[in-house]
Amino acid sequence: MTDHSVITSTFTLERDYPVPPTAAFAAWADPAIKREWFAPTADHYELDFRTGGRELNRSEALTFTSTYHDIVPGERIVYGSVLARNDRPVTASLTTVQFVSHGKHTRLLLIEQDSFLDGHEDPMWREQGTASWLDALAAALSAG
Repeated sequence: MTDHSVITSTFTLERDYPVPPTAAFAAWADPAIKREWFAPTADHYELDFRTGGRELNRSEALTFTSTYHDIVPGERIVYGSVLARNDRPVTASLTTVQFVSHGKHTRLLLIEQDSFLDGHEDPMWREQGTASWLDALAAALSAG
């Protein structure tokens, strides 16, 4: 008999970007820009950025698939994701990203709720990985 376990976790990350919310939002919506900061080493990447659309990031044994549940241009993105290792789900999550205007700058607020399945991933790894994505987004926005 297999021992099935689940660990649940929620974390919040905040970042300030020196661009208006429309520019920060566009970096999530444009497939070429998003791949640059989110999936630069992916073997396969797809982004269908619309409510009901899907995002797929595949490399070696890992596949990260998201479905967009709500998109308010320049303001909010809500999506659900599954991370699978060798086609076996290891995490499921719901993420809300908000873009708040501060003059010509953006305050990004990301809240993620996770279920980590059967001990395959650690909550701290996910939070650190997501923080790294947001740092890579800052670099992409600075370069653009």
